Amino acid sequence: MEIAGRDARRVLGIAGELEDAGSERELRGRALGALMELIPADAGQAYRLSVDGAGVSALSVPEDSFHADPRVIYDHPLDHPLTGIMLETPTSAAWRVSDVAGDRQWRRTHCFNLDFRPFGLRRHLVATAGAGQGAVEGYALVRSGADFSERERDLLGFAQLQLAAVERRLADRQRLLAFSDAALALATSHGWGVAVRGEDGRAQPLNALAADLLTVVRDDPRLADEHRFTVRDVEVRPVPPAAPELPALVLLRDLARGRAAARLFGVTEQEHRTLRQLHDGRTATEAARRMGLSPTTVRGYIASLHRKLEAGHTAALLRRGRDLGLLSD
Repeated sequence: MEIAGRDARRVLGIAGELEDAGSERELRGRALGALMELIPADAGQAYRLSVDGAGVSALSVPEDSFHADPRVIYDHPLDHPLTGIMLETPTSAAWRVSDVAGDRQWRRTHCFNLDFRPFGLRRHLVATAGAGQGAVEGYALVRSGADFSERERDLLGFAQLQLAAVERRLADRQRLLAFSDAALALATSHGWGVAVRGEDGRAQPLNALAADLLTVVRDDPRLADEHRFTVRDVEVRPVPPAAPELPALVLLRDLARGRAAARLFGVTEQEHRTLRQLHDGRTATEAARRMGLSPTTVRGYIASLHRKLEAGHTAALLRRGRDLGLLSD
């Protein structure tokens, strides 16, 4: 496949413009329009078909320009059902398929189903690629009149490869967004505000609780640090990015409710701090180091907590603290 520099730049420009697509359907619809300008055609189709018959999809422009069922290929001047062997051997090349009356030099291709109405007046240009095990997908163009050239065949094949890469990146972004939405919902359900931290250290809220709590700590210079801190009943926990391309997050928790519950049960501020240290998985010695106190003092706080909350062991103490509202998950 040889692509001239100007043609390559045009294809790469199309791929770059599609990077902001919000869904696969939007991407493929915009790609079809761009391909039909790049390679003049009367109609275009984006298609996908898996060997088990599931996941069949087709998007056609104009909508009624292709056969309604994409499970058909061209092998000679008749529609053929798609066979398993063809699905198992997809190619990234583009193929020219001319259905000129009297021309029987057809080349087998993974093209999906243009409707022959009327037969003998259309020519097809098809690009296909594997979509995992036992599946093919790609783009098809059709026009009447002049046949597609070898240059146009190579151009569509190159475009197919670039568009497939854009689709993979879109799928990765969508998976990441789904995970992010699930994590945000989980954090919110457990009483955490979530904010994203910009390069300037300023945090922007991602949920309503974070918006409320940021009014208390927004101007605190420690927001730009990597260390956890507490100010005015708000606990702030920076979360480093999971990958270089991802932003840093800030978790915020309202301690006022827990402290009010602690006072209701006669739990002192230091005892409540100790309880939160245990809830974070620290031992008495580790909690003492974090709090700047002696281990003996912290063990005394723990013994007092067991007595006040009527809990016989650490697991029961933490469960009791959550049940009474002194702790959040």
